[in-house]
Amino acid sequence: MPTLEIPDGFTREQWTAYVHRARRAVRSKSASNFEIGDILNEMLEGRPRGGGEVTRIRSLFSRQIRVKEMTLAKYLYVTRAWPPDTRRDDVPWTVHELLAGQLNRFQLIREEPSDDLDPNHRGAWHYDAAKRARHSLPHVPATPTERIDTAKRLLRDTKEAAEAVTQLADRTEVLKAAVEDPSFRRAVRDAHRDRARRMEKEAEAQWGGPGPVRPKPESDPALSETGPTVSYRETASSVLRILGQCTSFCVSMQNAVVLAQEELLTTEEEEAVLDSIKKVRAVCDWCEHVVTTGQTDMDDELARLLGGGEGEQL
Repeated sequence: MPTLEIPDGFTREQWTAYVHRARRAVRSKSASNFEIGDILNEMLEGRPRGGGEVTRIRSLFSRQIRVKEMTLAKYLYVTRAWPPDTRRDDVPWTVHELLAGQLNRFQLIREEPSDDLDPNHRGAWHYDAAKRARHSLPHVPATPTERIDTAKRLLRDTKEAAEAVTQLADRTEVLKAAVEDPSFRRAVRDAHRDRARRMEKEAEAQWGGPGPVRPKPESDPALSETGPTVSYRETASSVLRILGQCTSFCVSMQNAVVLAQEELLTTEEEEAVLDSIKKVRAVCDWCEHVVTTGQTDMDDELARLLGGGEGEQL
């Protein structure tokens, strides 16, 4: 049988009594963690700090009563936070543990927590009630805010959160409710704009920098595989410039319209786009009129439409 090790500063009788009291508390189903903490606090009272003596006593005591040292440290912390006259026998020890760090813990423990499920809005202290009292998420969320906050905490990983949003998109009623929120619509639009800018940069990196598209030499089609071609060397520079501007406009508008399909346009934005397209169509009609007739005159309605107003542009 191993010899009972006794730390300095204790008689054999004192140490043995402490160990027996703690072992009985550990074995008892109704054991109070406060009782073990009180025993440890009593043992350490008046002991000099520093030099590792307190740590050695706690370590030796934990081995002899078969309780982990970290558990003993927790018992001691909670016991010192709650003097005997501030504890409540009808409140679980875990509640005292959770509230031990609260500055207003003595006031909190004297009152029952509110409970919306109770007719009188008075509940009983339990683990989740203590978590709420210290403004932490409960183990079992009971309100919409708690459930949403719990989901956000669980979905901290960006990829997992994105996958969750994608799966929720299968529920059309969820999306219909979400788009009613202006902040959600704004966030989606911002995300689409960021994606559009990224796609533009990727396209520029793949196909070269943006700029007007010049007609190719006569060995290649100038505008399309089916359209008329011109001699690159013999055609006037003004004509080449027109052809280049048209080609550049067609390519740019195709890319812009495709990207716009993924945007959630507001009514004002849609009206502005349609108004600009109307002006472009009028300009194209006028250009065709100038090329076919040689006349650059412009009727008042067209001038008014293109003028738009002070500061407006196509």
